[in-house]
Amino acid sequence: MSTMKIWDLHMTYDGPMTEEFAQGTKQLAESIAQESGVIWKIWTLDENTGDFGSTYLFRDLAALEVYKAMHVKRLESIGVTVTSDYVFDIMEDLSAITHAPLREVP
Repeated sequence: MSTMKIWDLHMTYDGPMTEEFAQGTKQLAESIAQESGVIWKIWTLDENTGDFGSTYLFRDLAALEVYKAMHVKRLESIGVTVTSDYVFDIMEDLSAITHAPLREVP
């Protein structure tokens, strides 16, 4: 098993999807890209329901826990509700066979 962790997060937002909200998410993405311990994040959206989510790869559990504590508060402060979140171990040997991007980006 790897020391890296996956954090899978699902959310809802009942507010309007305004230009201001879109600009805020761009700034959020830029901020996340600078976070220590975050290797990458994939943004997901179900356009039929408006539900959205994130799948992150973290260097280790300690980095994930620090980030999660901060980020959940940040989401709640802008009206986003976390509906589920899971932390997973990574099976690196099998993931490597299927070309998973499990290395840090310089």
